[in-house]
Amino acid sequence: MDHITLASRDYEFNDHSIKALEIDEDPSGLLRGGVGSTIWDAGIVLAKFLERSNVLALAVATAAADSNTTVNVLELGAGTGIVGLAVARMLSAKNRMARIVLTDKDNVVLLLQRNVEKNRSNGVDIEARVLDWEAVSGIKVAASLPAADGARTQLESVSSSSIDPAVTDNHELLDTEWDLVILSDCIWVPALYPPLIGTINTIIKSDRTELVIAFEKRSFAEEMEFFAMLGKTFRFSDIKPKDQDADYQSEDIYLFKCQRRTQ
Repeated sequence: MDHITLASRDYEFNDHSIKALEIDEDPSGLLRGGVGSTIWDAGIVLAKFLERSNVLALAVATAAADSNTTVNVLELGAGTGIVGLAVARMLSAKNRMARIVLTDKDNVVLLLQRNVEKNRSNGVDIEARVLDWEAVSGIKVAASLPAADGARTQLESVSSSSIDPAVTDNHELLDTEWDLVILSDCIWVPALYPPLIGTINTIIKSDRTELVIAFEKRSFAEEMEFFAMLGKTFRFSDIKPKDQDADYQSEDIYLFKCQRRTQ
């Protein structure tokens, strides 16, 4: 895959001492990653919020104060990986030991792995893995789903021989107690709500895990349906514009912090 030429985009940090990310995108669809091949605005807004809020305050708040304790971060539907890779850079800059796992469907993981290899961060163990919400939750959806722009999403998988079988084994991921779980712009298809929420409920087992969600408004009624479903097991609060990066926010992009209900 290294010989394939893709579009590339830089992510600059507010703290210029942190090395910028170089994120590959696949706008021509060479890798058949569908909507996961593009950097979406909600991901940038979320990454900038995590910069402003100090990701350590979220990811380490429930972890042990001992700096030798590894911070565990999981991203669902990571796409190009821009948010999780930004988190890795920020934790590395703080000399914090961390393990970050970026997950998506198998047809997206080749691009995700490429971006992980291009953007390694010192002291941070970061990897790309397959995590299929339908497989984890046991809830199946239609074989073809509408894309955000009204076109059809390419759901065909890449050849299984292209992916290391180790990245498809989810048992260890499901057994890990995560400090921070990230979900960016993944709630635009209502048919995916049940398997996504089922996956969230399986992965997040206690209220010590912080779940941060960002999405761009497309159908507010449908998106509020997602939060009505999520609200059965999670409490959540919106992140106000004043708490976001002043230069990277939009009236159409919403951020929420969520924690599992204890009762």
